[in-house]
Amino acid sequence: MDIKELLGDAQRFFLEGKYKESVEVFTKIIDAGEHTEIACLSRGAAYFKMNEYDNAVKDFGAVTGLNDQNYRAYYYRGIALLAKEEYEKAIADFDRVIKLKPDHGAAFFGRGTAYAHRGNEEEATKSIRTALTYSEAVAQGFADTAGIFRTQFDKAMAMMKGKESSMQLTEEETKELRKLLEE
Repeated sequence: MDIKELLGDAQRFFLEGKYKESVEVFTKIIDAGEHTEIACLSRGAAYFKMNEYDNAVKDFGAVTGLNDQNYRAYYYRGIALLAKEEYEKAIADFDRVIKLKPDHGAAFFGRGTAYAHRGNEEEATKSIRTALTYSEAVAQGFADTAGIFRTQFDKAMAMMKGKESSMQLTEEETKELRKLLEE
């Protein structure tokens, strides 16, 4: 079987939700030294889906080592770091995404969530407000990662409710944010 067929099989397994099988085939491709950037990114996504965040972070890091302009690798690593509760590292990755792709609304949302977890409500508010200006992009960005974003955002908001919060989202912004999270 050639590499192109293996890549197709790995992607098909991923789309079918067979993440373990997907990882196995992507590993064969990586071990063969072929299509390493896309294979590492895809294998990282499969590890993420299996809640193997350490492995996901390693694969996304391998991608950034191969191509430091791959904003998707920084974005997905940021999401995995959120899941690991490594908020400072996640913020750094979301900052890199925003530098590479300034209209990446989901990165602003992720950064806002990480800032909220760190207790920096001012930066959280700014980032979430910016994310709301990219509502369509944010909604699209949630397609694969909504679950982790929703969980992390709910945790951050619960923390804010437990103390006097300086987070200053308007009622309209709050409604728009809830609508996006429910999609």
